[in-house]
Amino acid sequence: MTTERLHMAIKNFDNMNQMVERYTRLCRAYVKLSEQFHQLDIEHMKLKGNMVPLLKAVKVYKNQNTQLEQQNQELQQTLVAADSLHRSEVQNLVATYEEQLQSLKNQIDELKALEWFTTEDAHRDLAEAEQQIALDEETFQEIAQDALPDLTEDEKALLVEYHANPANFVVQGLEPILLEQSTANGRPSLETSRW
Repeated sequence: MTTERLHMAIKNFDNMNQMVERYTRLCRAYVKLSEQFHQLDIEHMKLKGNMVPLLKAVKVYKNQNTQLEQQNQELQQTLVAADSLHRSEVQNLVATYEEQLQSLKNQIDELKALEWFTTEDAHRDLAEAEQQIALDEETFQEIAQDALPDLTEDEKALLVEYHANPANFVVQGLEPILLEQSTANGRPSLETSRW
């Protein structure tokens, strides 16, 4: 009986020993796990510490990206407006140049009608016309100096008297006045003779 108890005690002791060993292994595993968790927590805190500047940088980048997109849209709108204005100015310039070209074409067409004046015939006709005008001016000067160069002074005086008062001139003379042709110079002249 004693041996049975001893065997039982040894068996129980072995069981207790196994329990202690298992509990010890469990405690060691827990300690190891706790150390790893603590290390993981430290790493996690470091990661959080590193994440904050990264998140700040991301936020700054996001704000800058938003501003750049807004500036890009404004720039695009400015470019579209400038392009529209430039196209309008170019169209206006083209229209103006076309009008000027059409005006020049019309002027050239009008000048083509005057090409004849550059020919030798035109120069000859113009020279003849200038000579004729010079002769006419000379004749007008002679007329201004003496309107009736073919009449004598007496004939001129008679015409002046007649033009001064034609009615009185006719009534005044009771005797008929005859106009005779003078054979001097072969030109007709006014002479008075009383019957």
